Amino acid sequence: MMNFTNQISTATDPAKIVDELAQGKAEDYNIGFLFVSGLSNTAMAEVIALLRKRLKVDHLLGCTCAGIIGSEAEIERLPASTLILGKLPGVKILPFSLNQTQFDDFQQVDDWLQFFNVFPNENPKFLILPDPFLFDMHEFLSGLNQVYPGCPVIGGLASGAMQPRENLLFINNESFEEGIVGVALVGNFSVSTIVSQGCRPIGQSYIVTRAENNIIYTLAGRPFIQVLEEVLQKATARDRLLAQEAIFLGIAMDEYTHNFKRGDFLIRTVIALDQSTGAGVITDYAKAGQTVQFHVRDAETATEDLNELLLSHRKKEQNKKPLGALVFSCNGRGENLFREKNHDISIIQKCVGPVPAAGFFCAGEIGPVGGSNFLHGFTNSIALFYPEEETAA
Repeated sequence: MMNFTNQISTATDPAKIVDELAQGKAEDYNIGFLFVSGLSNTAMAEVIALLRKRLKVDHLLGCTCAGIIGSEAEIERLPASTLILGKLPGVKILPFSLNQTQFDDFQQVDDWLQFFNVFPNENPKFLILPDPFLFDMHEFLSGLNQVYPGCPVIGGLASGAMQPRENLLFINNESFEEGIVGVALVGNFSVSTIVSQGCRPIGQSYIVTRAENNIIYTLAGRPFIQVLEEVLQKATARDRLLAQEAIFLGIAMDEYTHNFKRGDFLIRTVIALDQSTGAGVITDYAKAGQTVQFHVRDAETATEDLNELLLSHRKKEQNKKPLGALVFSCNGRGENLFREKNHDISIIQKCVGPVPAAGFFCAGEIGPVGGSNFLHGFTNSIALFYPEEETAA
């Protein structure tokens, strides 16, 4: 029977960390995830080696991070470790690791299929842990979306370092300072995904009428800046203040939808305004014909968004409880945004718990929006595990 168990430790000595994490974990497990913050890579390597000796787990993977998440606590800016172990009977687990040099050799569909050793009709679910440096995540996700359409990819970018080759990624007995580690899961189970981008729309939606790469020149035939100024003039005082801190653009995943709601937009940041051309620059490619809408974000909106998405999911599942959860939250959330401890995990447990959970504060979050997988920021990307294929991923 599928089940998960989680344990956290705030110890700093590798032997003590392993004692605390492995306590009462004498059973056989199919998979485990370990996330560690505040330790040197040498100390983490020792934790991994000791843990692999103590546990009976087929596949163990993880990474360094800026803060960890357990079933009942989020620990930031302090040394801490979180471990989740899962029994997945009847599920095939396909581990992999990949660096940029290897990825550069992917020239055709067969290269992807041979590397992952799984076909699209097997409906794989991918759980990935990339390093934020020296690997082209956008191209990787674009390729996965094309080769494995509709298959969810969930994960988070390692956040334990500010420089290339200072994070540590590992899978089983291999460790890496760059690239990506992960698993593809195939079998009679379900992973439901919640991607909370924490934004809400302001104004109305517009059609992009001229764009090049990540520069949007016109919306509905008018300069981007002119449209934005008009939206802000009609906005509330509070929304204008939020827009001064950061303004976002939601790209509609389905242009044929008329009444847009949460989850219908892929949120991207407006990073620059060009007064000479009237254009806006965003953190993604844009093209003419797309439907977009301006968005704002704050703690209240992010709280509301996570609550609403989880409660909607629970209703869809007819209150069925997930058996395990992986939580990938932006390192810009947590106490930085909400000014309180354990914010997101408390909401998760309130809405869909009790559920064993583990995760970390990431340098970027990965999850599906509108059926395709993307790299996000300021997002909480959650994977909820169910024992049989009754829910859509």
